[in-house]
Order: sequence, then C-alpha cells, then structure tokens
Amino acid sequence: MSDSTIALIAGLVIAGVVIAAAALYARAVRARAGSQGTALLEQARTEAEGRAHEIVAAAQEKALAVEEDADSREHELDAREAQIEARARQVESDLAAVDRQRKELDKRQSALARSEDNARREESAAVAAHAEARRTLERVAALTAAEARAELFASIEDEARREAAKLARRIEEEARESAEREAQRLIVEASQRVSLRDAVESTVSFVALPSDEMKGRIIGREGRNIRALEMATGIDVIIDDTPGAILLSSFDPTRREIAKISIARLIEDGRIHPARIEEVVAKVTEEFETLVEESGAQSAYALGVVDLHPRLARLVGRLKFRHHHGHNLLQHCTEVVWLGTHLCSETGARAEVVRRAALLHEIGRVEDGASGHPILVAAELAGKFGEKEPVVSAISALHPDADPKTVEALLLRLANRLSDNRPGARKDNLDVFVERLKRLEGIARGFPGVTQAFALKAGKELRVLVDTNRVTDDQAFVLSKDIARAVERDLDYPGPIRVSVVRETRAVQYAV
Repeated sequence: MSDSTIALIAGLVIAGVVIAAAALYARAVRARAGSQGTALLEQARTEAEGRAHEIVAAAQEKALAVEEDADSREHELDAREAQIEARARQVESDLAAVDRQRKELDKRQSALARSEDNARREESAAVAAHAEARRTLERVAALTAAEARAELFASIEDEARREAAKLARRIEEEARESAEREAQRLIVEASQRVSLRDAVESTVSFVALPSDEMKGRIIGREGRNIRALEMATGIDVIIDDTPGAILLSSFDPTRREIAKISIARLIEDGRIHPARIEEVVAKVTEEFETLVEESGAQSAYALGVVDLHPRLARLVGRLKFRHHHGHNLLQHCTEVVWLGTHLCSETGARAEVVRRAALLHEIGRVEDGASGHPILVAAELAGKFGEKEPVVSAISALHPDADPKTVEALLLRLANRLSDNRPGARKDNLDVFVERLKRLEGIARGFPGVTQAFALKAGKELRVLVDTNRVTDDQAFVLSKDIARAVERDLDYPGPIRVSVVRETRAVQYAV
C-alpha cells in the first residue's frame, strides 16, 4: 500500500472522527438549549404567577381601602345625622321655651292691666277722700285753706329736715362701712393672689446631686474632701440618707452660697480633691460680687423691673444673703412687689412706680458703710443711681416719721406692712441666734495670729485657722484655751462649745 493511500485513509478516519465529534457536540448543545429553555419557561411561569399574586393582593388591598373609606363615610354620615337630630331637638326645646315665655308675658300683661285699673280707682277714691278731709279740717279748725296750707308746709318742712339729717348720718355711716369693707377686700384679694411661703432658707441650703455615688466622691478617701470643703468655706456639710442630695449648714447665707456654687462646679468638672476644692472655692469667692450682681439683675427682670443700674442690681443681689427678723430680704421685697402690683391693679395707681420702689426699699440694709435709717439710705441710693422722683418719694414715705404724699407711696406702705405682719414672716429668735454666732466668731478673730474663724454645728463648735508663721504648735494649744476662756467670759450660750485651733503647714515646690 502506497503512502498516498495511507494518507487518504488517515484523512478519512480523521474526518469521520471530526464529524462524529461535531454531531456529539451538536447533540449536547441541543440538549443544553432544551434544558435552558425549560428553565426559562419555568422561571417565566413562576414570575407570571408571582405577578398575578401581587396584582390580586393589590386589588384586595384597594378593595379593603375602598370598603374602609365607605365605612368611615357611613360613620361620618351617622354622626352628622345624630348632630342634626340633636340640633332639631334643641330647636324644638327653644321653641317650647319661647312659647312658655310668651304665655307668661301675656299673663303678666293681663295682671298689669288689672293693677292699673285698681290703681286708677284707688287714686280717684284718694282724691275724693282728700277733698272731704280738707273740708272737714277747715270746718273743725276754723282755718282757711291758705292758712292750713302754710301750717302744713311748716310741719312738713321740719319733718323733712329731721329725715334729711337722719338720712345724711345713715349715708355717712354706710359710706364708712363700705369703704372699710372695700379696703379689706383689696387687702385680702392682694394677699390671696400672691404665693407667700412660710418657710425660707435660714441656716440650711439644699444641694441636689446627679447620683448617690457622688456623695462618696464628695466625702473622699478617709473624709479628706469633705474636711477640705468645710475648712475652705466655713460651713458644715451634712450627708445623710436623703437620696440625691446633701445639706449645707451655716448661719451665714454668703458662705452657704459660695459652698453651693463651688460644689456645683466641682461636680461639673469631675475633679474632686482637696487642692481642686481650695482652688474652686477661692475662684468662686473672687467672682462672688459679679455673681451677686447677675443674680440681682435676674431677680429684677423676673419682677418686671428693667433698666436697673448695675450698682442697684448688685445691692438687690445682696438682699438674697441678708435676713432681718428671720425674714429673707429679697423674698420680702418680692412679696411687697407682688402685693403692691395687685393693689395698683385694683386702684388704678402707677404699678411701675410701686414695683421699682418695692424692689429697692431694703437696699439700705446691705450698703457697706452706710449710716442713718435704712429707708433713707435706700431712697438716697435710688435717687443717686438714676431712679425717678416718684420712686424715691415712695421709698422715703416708708420712714416711720414720713407721711405718704401719693397713692403709690400709700400702697407701698400697705404692701410692706402686709408682708411684715403675715404669719411666719418674722423670726426674732433667729436674729438672736445669728448675732450670737457672729459674736462667737468675732471673739476668735480678735486674737493675734488668727486668720479665719467659723462657727459650725449650730454654734456647738468654733473652728479657728491660724497663721503658721505667727503661731507655733505649742502656742496653738494655748490659744485654744485662751479663746475658750474668752467665750466663757464674754458670751452667754447654752451648753458646751468646742474650740478647735487648726495650724496646717504646707510645703509647695514646682518642677520646671
């Protein structure tokens, strides 16, 4: 067999193999196409069924919405029908009432006509009786009509004068009683329209805490924080079972306020340790006058007093930290403002004048270095710092020897007396207590080397801080005895008083 024949046979074999492979591939492609077509058909059927379900669901939802809309409209129509029926019944009731009133009016008109007829008949009878009486009187008295008329007029005139005098006295008495009742009504209504608190912060301030665990941080490790706070402020910190709060006790409201602001700043800052406590207390003490001025301006604005001079605002702020007869002066001025304002609303007086005078009438008690009666000092300060003459005059009228010259001054005096004399306003025992504590501190400050002295625990303890450069440890021991002997000699007090002299040495260096 030749090479060409072999090559031909090989080519035929190869061609047959290729044809068979092509046939197998075509069959595989056809089978795959058939399976894909079936899958596509099944997918199309599934999507069609899903779409059909969605259409049916949407149609059902729309039908439900239409049905609900129809129900709501039906309920609305029912409500309107009920309202119309109610109005119809009301109209029928009104018509029946009008008919009854018309019938009653007809009856009254008939009765009035009968009364008029009777009155005319009685009048005719009275005229006839009068004529007969005159003829009889002339015949019996042998007087002419003119003479009888003159005598009758004279007697009637005397009787009229007596009746007029009685009437005048009765009217005067009724006017006096009516005026007294009206004045009492004005006072009672003005007092009732003002919220008067019987209790005020006298020696204790309440400080709210964000949580009870803050109490532990204020106490500090082994109580070092609370000792530093009491030492820096001179107040007594009371931490008990009261949830979310502590109490600051001191007879001096300024110290309590400084401690209250310092604690609030320490809680907000989060750093509570002795050095930070002393730093914050010193800063608050330095800024206190500014805080007092802001407090006074806010109090004045809350009471409707605007354009107040900064110096007057500072004095108003100081009123918050001063008591007189146990009565907080700022609260007293606030009460007088509201009472005077309500009295002005009833009488038509100038409320602005009374409001400003009521707020400023006690500032003479808190002015440093002032001499003279507090009312006159307050009037002088008000005039000096821009207040108008009616305000100054109203304040001056509160002096015991002055007479009110305006309605506003009279109303201010009345409001001031109402606030002073209401139950619970004055607490004279508290003034005696505070004065004793001030004298106790003054005795300690009179000794050389003493820098500060604080009366704590309602006067049962006197804490004295001394200058370490001037007082040694041995001298501190002797000083405590000397102060105790001076207290025994110069002060009347119930029970024992503990005198604690504190001498603290600090060594401070800076790393640079």
